[in-house]
Amino acid sequence: MKKITPSRPGEASAAWAAALSAFLLYALFPPLEWTWAAWVALAPLFAMARFAPLRRALGYGYLAGFVFWLLSLRWLTHVTVLGWIGLCAYCALFLIPVVRAAHRWHGGAFGFAASTAVVWSGFEFLRGWIFGGFPWNPLGAGVAPWLPAVQTAEFGGVWLVSALVVFVNALLAWAVVERRDWLGVSLGLGLVVLALGWGAVRVARLEEPSRVIRLSVVQPAIPQDEKWVESKTKLIYSRLRQLTQEAQRDPWTELVIWPETALPDDVRHSERSYAVVSALAKKGRIPILTGTLDTVVLDTGVEHYFNSAFLFDPQARLAGEYDKRHLVVFGEFIPLSRWIPETWRRRLRLPLSITKGRESAVFRVGLEDVPFSPLICFEDILPHLARADVSSGARMLVNLTNDAWFDEHIAPRQHMRNAVLRAVENRVPLVRAANTGVSCMIEPSGRIASILHDGEGRTWMPGVLWAKVAVPPDSTPLTFYTRYGDMYGIACAVAALLWLVASLRHVRRIRSMGGL
Repeated sequence: MKKITPSRPGEASAAWAAALSAFLLYALFPPLEWTWAAWVALAPLFAMARFAPLRRALGYGYLAGFVFWLLSLRWLTHVTVLGWIGLCAYCALFLIPVVRAAHRWHGGAFGFAASTAVVWSGFEFLRGWIFGGFPWNPLGAGVAPWLPAVQTAEFGGVWLVSALVVFVNALLAWAVVERRDWLGVSLGLGLVVLALGWGAVRVARLEEPSRVIRLSVVQPAIPQDEKWVESKTKLIYSRLRQLTQEAQRDPWTELVIWPETALPDDVRHSERSYAVVSALAKKGRIPILTGTLDTVVLDTGVEHYFNSAFLFDPQARLAGEYDKRHLVVFGEFIPLSRWIPETWRRRLRLPLSITKGRESAVFRVGLEDVPFSPLICFEDILPHLARADVSSGARMLVNLTNDAWFDEHIAPRQHMRNAVLRAVENRVPLVRAANTGVSCMIEPSGRIASILHDGEGRTWMPGVLWAKVAVPPDSTPLTFYTRYGDMYGIACAVAALLWLVASLRHVRRIRSMGGL
């Protein structure tokens, strides 16, 4: 009988280092929200990459990423278990090049930290772009509660914030494992102190605009399994009426906001839904922004469905409409669905695909004619969409979302944490109207100025959030990020890919010569 071979000390240390990084990365984001963990979470992984053989380092690096994503995205099991596992396995792949870069570096401390940060940011950017992108929980979003750490986003977006965090972790790992080139470590830490110090000064000196709009955010808290049930329609209308009338009691309210698909059908073609909106808008004499489904029938008789946001003026006239531009794969559309026979669709019970919108929309409301743009559902985690809206003239972003698909607190809080960076990148306020939370107002500094909760931290109950929002003037200069976009992220992605190709070719050449 073959004996079990015990693991060597080096293998056990590598495994424990990877496990520790996986846990600390998970702890960084909701539900634990250990913001301090950002500065040490990757250090064990980078240290392991320096002393472990390459294959072992890559294997444990992938495993650390896989475990982190499994824990962080476990709310996805409310929708799909197979999709949860597949998405986590896919996201973990983007950690492999970073571990390889940490293992292969032969220079000093500063170069080690800088190169690791570039590779991380490059592949984090690619994760947010490939196949439509899944930029959920970028490392930079993990430090959002500590405002000085995220202010550099106005130059390089969330990718630059992530680079700063990785830079610190790499310096720490180097100091622990290599114990040399203390000058490089000191220079790196000095650069970090300068960046964080500038961030603190930037937050303190941000001027509050004089233009103000008062909003009322309605959070109906309709469970997902009741949203499209005909017998629950009266409940939905009643909840919207009750909360909107409560919101309208504030005589200074200039806009009432309902969340994504707040109405149980297509308001453009539904007399009962339009009657509810019309009565409330006219009685309160206040515009209403609502999420709704929309249907367009082509001349051929083919119906196209949209996930939309409609703005109704105080006379209940349609004053603006916007169609969601970035759809959730398998949730809102089925890839290549046009090629799937109708009989197969019925047998597989595939949902109807939503048609994506083509462009941003800028609405104007309030006594001071405030320009704002809606973002629907997960669109607020996509930096380029918010940037396009602000470039088009928006000076406030409004996210209409429905996180009732998932759990009550982990996914909604992670979603809100991601949205904070959009405010900082573009230096505009961001208002979130959620069906089950988190409904809140985020200032241009990234500070959460107001949030709807029950006094004990719960954010998934029905209620109204009144918010006084300071909005920059139309003439406010755009940030570097708003003007030039993801230049930093793209540069990191190009550099990281070129390095990876060169590194793999080098290894192949050595192997062909019999060197490995």
